[in-house]
Amino acid sequence: MLTDIAKSFQAAKRRYDRGQYALAHCFEVSFECLEALQTNANLRTFGNFTLAGYSLPYSVADSGERLSRPFHPELFIADPEVFKAASEEVADQLGNCNDVDPNLLDQVIYTAISAFSLSYDLWKPRSRKTPSTFFEVVIGSASHIIFPHYALTKHIPIKDVGAAEPVDALAKTEVGDAGDDATEFSGDSVSTDLVITNPQTEKGAVVPLKITTRERIVQPFAHQRILDSAYPGQYASFVSCISEVQRDDATTAVKQICVPGTVALFQKHLAHIKGLYYCDIPRRYARYDFTRIIPVKPFHALFTDIADHLKAD
Repeated sequence: MLTDIAKSFQAAKRRYDRGQYALAHCFEVSFECLEALQTNANLRTFGNFTLAGYSLPYSVADSGERLSRPFHPELFIADPEVFKAASEEVADQLGNCNDVDPNLLDQVIYTAISAFSLSYDLWKPRSRKTPSTFFEVVIGSASHIIFPHYALTKHIPIKDVGAAEPVDALAKTEVGDAGDDATEFSGDSVSTDLVITNPQTEKGAVVPLKITTRERIVQPFAHQRILDSAYPGQYASFVSCISEVQRDDATTAVKQICVPGTVALFQKHLAHIKGLYYCDIPRRYARYDFTRIIPVKPFHALFTDIADHLKAD
C-alpha cells in the first residue's frame, strides 16, 4: 500500500538533505496519502474530547483492520484536490511569511503531517519514527524558503560547561521511545530537529519538532538549560507540535495527554523556552493560568516569532 508513497517521501527527503527545494515534493507526498486514504480507508467519527463542559469531536481513519490516531476534522482537509490547491497557495505565499493566510497555513501543515501519519498508522504501524521524520522535512523545507539567508543545521557544538552534567543526566532519563524521537543528546553537542542561525548576529532558533511530546517534554528544557550556560542569550527554543491526542478505545473517547504542571515547573526552574506551537492546541495548555507562564500559540505564529528572535538588534 505504501510502497509508492515511501518512494516519493525518500525522493523528497534526498532533495531536502541536499539543501534543494523540497516543500512542494513533500506536499505531493501528502496528496498521495490523502488519495490512498480516500480510496482504501473510511474517515469516520470516533469520539469526543471532553473537559469541564467543553466537547470537541475527533475522527479516525479506519482500514477495516486498524484504526489510526485521532485527528481534528475541522483542521483536516480530507479532499485531495482541495488540499493540493491549498498547499500550492501556501507554498507560493511562504516567501514572505507576513503574506501567508494563517488559518490556511495551519490547516495545510496539519493535513500534510496528519495524512502521512494516518497512512502509516494503518498500513505501516511499525515505522513509528517515519512520520516524525516527515514532519522535520516539511518544516525544514518551509524554513529554507522563509529564511533563505540563514544557516539551517541540526547540531550545536557545546563548550565545556561545568553545570551541564546534572541536566545531561535528566535529559537522558526521559528519552522514551527512541524509535519515534528525532532528537538526540550527546556529550559534546546538542542535536535537535532544526536549528536556524543568523550568520550576522550568530543568534539561533532551536526548533524541536514533535508530532506529540508525550513524556519527552523535558528534552527542550534540558537542551535550553545547557545552551543558556554555553551561549548566554544566543539561542532560544521554539517547541513545535501537531497535537496531544490519543484514542481511548475502552470508552470511544479522545484524551489529550498534557502535563501542564510539569511544563510550568520546567519553565520556571529549569530553563525558559519561547513557547509551545500547535496546530491543534490542547485545551489545558490554552488556559490563561498556563499561558501566562509559557506562551502557547497557533502553529502559524512559529515562523514570525523565529524571525523576530533572529533579526539584528
